[in-house]
Amino acid sequence: MRSIASLRQGLRAAALVAIMSSVPASAAGLEAAPRLPPAPPALQQALDAVRGRAVIVNFWASWCEPCRKEMPALVELDEGEPGVALVTVAVADRVADTRRFLADYLIDNTVVVPDPDQGIARAWNARMIPTTYVLDARHQPRYRVVGEADWRDAAIQASVRALAPNESKRQTE
Repeated sequence: MRSIASLRQGLRAAALVAIMSSVPASAAGLEAAPRLPPAPPALQQALDAVRGRAVIVNFWASWCEPCRKEMPALVELDEGEPGVALVTVAVADRVADTRRFLADYLIDNTVVVPDPDQGIARAWNARMIPTTYVLDARHQPRYRVVGEADWRDAAIQASVRALAPNESKRQTE
């Protein structure tokens, strides 16, 4: 016969396993996004161009080492998922540095919204870079990542794919 202390310990362990297994993509670095104000005009224009697609909005700078590390994976995710678009916001970056970064990493067709005065970053509370918001197909904020993320991680990719419109999910299956 098991003691009450042993039984309590087993119940605590089972509860911990249940809690940990129910943690969504936050275990992979995604957290629930806070409510955001309307996008500033330059960002809104970029979002309008990808209407109907889930969007990854990445705040970065060419001089930011974590940004440099994660950008290739973000571009791969964008190119590999027809229902997902990548919109980047170059925070406090000079145009020449942004262009050089894109050329150095052979990044083509990536939407870059310049934010030299950090107005867009301030509006969306991107106080640290990189900061990334993942919007659903209606462009409502669903996830946020503050700091660098592994965009090749299967859990993160599954969470992003789940936000894409149904037609694109069928095309990739």
